[in-house]
Amino acid sequence: MPFPKAIDYHKRGKPLVPNCYGVFYALLSVCYWYVLSFVGVLAEDALALATSVLFGSTMGLIDDMMNLRWRYKAFLPIFTALPYMVLQPSDRTAIELLLIGVIDLGSLFFLLLVPILVTVVTNAYNQLGGLNGLEALPGLVVVAGLSLASNDAALTIVPMLCLIGLGYLSYTGRAFIGNVGTFSIGLTLAVYAILRNLKLFLLLALAPYILNSALILYSNYLLHDRADTLMDESGHLYAEKARSLRTLILSRKPMTERHTVLTITLITAICTVVAFIVLRVIR
Repeated sequence: MPFPKAIDYHKRGKPLVPNCYGVFYALLSVCYWYVLSFVGVLAEDALALATSVLFGSTMGLIDDMMNLRWRYKAFLPIFTALPYMVLQPSDRTAIELLLIGVIDLGSLFFLLLVPILVTVVTNAYNQLGGLNGLEALPGLVVVAGLSLASNDAALTIVPMLCLIGLGYLSYTGRAFIGNVGTFSIGLTLAVYAILRNLKLFLLLALAPYILNSALILYSNYLLHDRADTLMDESGHLYAEKARSLRTLILSRKPMTERHTVLTITLITAICTVVAFIVLRVIR
């Protein structure tokens, strides 16, 4: 298919691989949510998801085509929060804080908290990638966790099926999902967590992503340094310095690309289980 191609840097010979397959996630998920809205099944929630992810996929596609600098694309997710802010599909404007209790933010919930949460989650999700399958498989774990925590998979069944398919294609090196995919998946997580009042659950489940972003920001803006993922003669990946979650793991122990992806996916699964435990305790 006529998709742009990207270099697979962690394979011998650095082959060109079709990119931007995340557009299938966006199209199929958005169409599914619009159908739900049309037939009246969770109509407001489905419409909020559809419009937000449609905005996000557009931003991600622009990034894929223009290769925007981080200083610019870091603020793109703010615009993807506009549909939720306008539609306001829920009248829930309170948040639960550990050791503090419930705080009602009123209109600030839509004007301040939603844009911040959407921006943080989408950027954090987009930053943890670069290995085959890493953009899809941990996301599948978190989406499944959110579905179980909400006791409702009506809104997430198609996204999960898409992530299974895209996870297989990207993990086996047949295609990359691109920024159009990571933006769309990150927005799905953020908006769904807001709709189902699972914001704390999501932040705990995404702890590896938040750690990764913190390491990258610390390295770039304070140390003015970065660490590349290198490959030895045996095909194992390694890193000389810890400047991200991936290089933190690979600086301790060289691994194959697939083992690295599975390790980060397992870490995400553990954090998701911890999120379940915390959710049960506070509720």
